[in-house]
Amino acid sequence: MVLHPIYMPVEEERLREHFAQVRVRGQCVDTADLHIPQFQKSIERYEAFQKEHGPRPGLPLSKVRFPCQIEKDERFWTASSFLALFYSPARVDELSCLLQLAYGEKPPVDGLPSWASCLEGELFLFFEANLPSPALYKKWLREHLRERHLIPYVLQSDNGSKNLEGPTNVDALLLNASNGFAVVIEAKVLSDVSCQITYDVQRNQIARNIDVMLEENASLCYPLNRRYPSKTLFLLVTPEIFKRNPSSRLYGFLMREYRKDPLALARDLPHRSGLEAREVAQRIGWVTWEDMQGINSGSCSWLHERLE
Repeated sequence: MVLHPIYMPVEEERLREHFAQVRVRGQCVDTADLHIPQFQKSIERYEAFQKEHGPRPGLPLSKVRFPCQIEKDERFWTASSFLALFYSPARVDELSCLLQLAYGEKPPVDGLPSWASCLEGELFLFFEANLPSPALYKKWLREHLRERHLIPYVLQSDNGSKNLEGPTNVDALLLNASNGFAVVIEAKVLSDVSCQITYDVQRNQIARNIDVMLEENASLCYPLNRRYPSKTLFLLVTPEIFKRNPSSRLYGFLMREYRKDPLALARDLPHRSGLEAREVAQRIGWVTWEDMQGINSGSCSWLHERLE
């Protein structure tokens, strides 16, 4: 059964294939049952609301915000748009076009001369992929905790052995197990990036994503353990309105700064001494949902009416 004709035009069984396994007590276990109900419940609320109310002009926001959450839910935008490209008969061409918009004609990684060479092989697409916080960062934060936070009850809650940063669930991960190429994807609709974690008020979400992308994950379940940090890109996906007006979001400032001034990235990853910030900056890209719709008209179907 198709979950939703517009926001999730894919069968549940196919969606299940796009959640990576995690290691639990030494065993790799499936995670789809943790994620699929979130999609189902949101769709059920939305369809029940539409059936009850029909056209919505004039309904107060307090009445529509929760049942219509799907219309601005990053999970649905991300899954629907990337699944459309992933299952397209022209998958390599369409993904190549998207990545070229973000990074230029040639991939900014060694050993892969073309976008086709990045994408041809055993290609996977995962949503909410779990990538561990770098051990180097957690060790550094332990040593600099009182320089990175100022609230007494937060500092007092640390007992010296607490895990100061948990894993990062990236919105989407494109991964080629044949050559180690990957794209860590952070997707935004209306929200901005978060600008702190519990124990570090200076760690922003983009720097955190880039940090986990630079970390090797050899202990993770297949195929996450086949990702090469040196062949991994970071991609931000947002509405075009925010890319045209970057000062309206914190990520607009950060993306501009990290890409134009690599020293800024080194500043925000202080635990990575010797970071080749200029090389990493070339692997930071930004595209829009409208770009994706222009490449594949079925990727963001809800944009049709506004774009026309």
